[in-house]
Amino acid sequence: MMYLKTSVGIEIRNEDLIISCLKSNFSRGVFTHFKRIPAYRTRNVEEVRKEIERYFKSQRLSRESIVLGIPRGDAIIRHLDLPREVEDNLKQVVLYQVQSFEPTEEEKFYFDYAATGAGQPGKRLQVLLVMVRKSVLDAHLEALGALGIRPATVSLGSVALANLFLHKRTDTGGKTFLLADLKPRSFEILALRDSFLIFTREAVREEAKAWKEILLQELELAAGKIRLSPDDTIEKIVLAGEESEIALNELRESIEECELIGSTLPVEMPVQNRAHLQEAATSVGLAFSGLVRQPMLALNLLPSEQRLQRTRWAYVPTVLLSLIVLFLLAGLGLRQTIQERILGRKLDQEINALKGRVNRVQAIRAQAEALEKKILFVEGLIRQTDMNLEILQELTTILPPDTFLNAYRNAECTIQINGSSTSLDLIPKLERSPLLKNVQQRGTTFKDAQTGKERFTYEAKCER
Repeated sequence: MMYLKTSVGIEIRNEDLIISCLKSNFSRGVFTHFKRIPAYRTRNVEEVRKEIERYFKSQRLSRESIVLGIPRGDAIIRHLDLPREVEDNLKQVVLYQVQSFEPTEEEKFYFDYAATGAGQPGKRLQVLLVMVRKSVLDAHLEALGALGIRPATVSLGSVALANLFLHKRTDTGGKTFLLADLKPRSFEILALRDSFLIFTREAVREEAKAWKEILLQELELAAGKIRLSPDDTIEKIVLAGEESEIALNELRESIEECELIGSTLPVEMPVQNRAHLQEAATSVGLAFSGLVRQPMLALNLLPSEQRLQRTRWAYVPTVLLSLIVLFLLAGLGLRQTIQERILGRKLDQEINALKGRVNRVQAIRAQAEALEKKILFVEGLIRQTDMNLEILQELTTILPPDTFLNAYRNAECTIQINGSSTSLDLIPKLERSPLLKNVQQRGTTFKDAQTGKERFTYEAKCER
């Protein structure tokens, strides 16, 4: 299969690295590769780096579009409700907000934000502000750099999970959805309303509690935090993570509107990757954010000076590949027309090559038709010729001298003669004539008393 773009999502999930690769074809993304690298922090750096290099090399994955997802606990999230008047100067307003959260001049934040309601007059601006301490993110980037990983984008795993769920959904208007990322020892709850992240919370799992009890408790807590009115409801609960299938079996007894995120993913995948789908949901969401042009929540915590800067020459292979694809598509669309033209030219050449032979055949046919007309005309003339003289002459020749004819009649080439003769073998003599055929006797012969000869009557057909 031919792919147009590749994106790799890497999630820092507790002590492990989860790597997922998405490749885009002409229709949608394809979840092609998955790998989990356990305990990457405590293992030998060189060993982990070689393992990652082998994976990228064996799968022929590009490192140009890597999206890193840091844990929710490393970030600070604020939901800002701002007046419409600050829209034109929103970036500066957000910067003031970030500076107000920084504890000291030395401890800075990397940050990014996403706004909803922009360009909609009469509405206040809802801004999702995500911040991470500079020291924390730098430590992640340094550790991953030692492993040969240089991300092009840094985001939150939970934000990527929300992007994956919200992509091209048309049923989110005025509705609230709850997403739960369930890990063996912790979990994160996300609340989405009108395609925007309005609440997120991460907590450690109490081992004594079942997932059903934990999630029902978190559901009540989230409903209070997002201030649901009595008429509002949570439309659906969507589960992701390693423990999601266990939690789904427990929750179905109490909540019908509950499903796994794997059933809603807008991606294709080979059969062997389905077993990792729930586990890899967040990393797939990270890769998906790097694959699509405009994710619902476009965030990049990586400072601008550390982002990969592509020169104009870097786009040359992409442009050439695009031109080749367009040329192939155009050729495919024009293939039938071109083939018809080539076939028409070949037929014209063959017709011209055969034209001389065809003309000769047509001339011979015309001569044959003319000769056939002449033959039919001559035969008509022959049929009209009077044969009486020839037949009488023939009878004079073949009949014995003692044979006399009393009557001769020719009616449309049917000859009838009667007479008398002393010979009784006249029929064979008449049939030997080339002018007579089908000679038959008519009536009976009898002896004439006066002459003593036999009287006869014969009938025959004349033959031209």
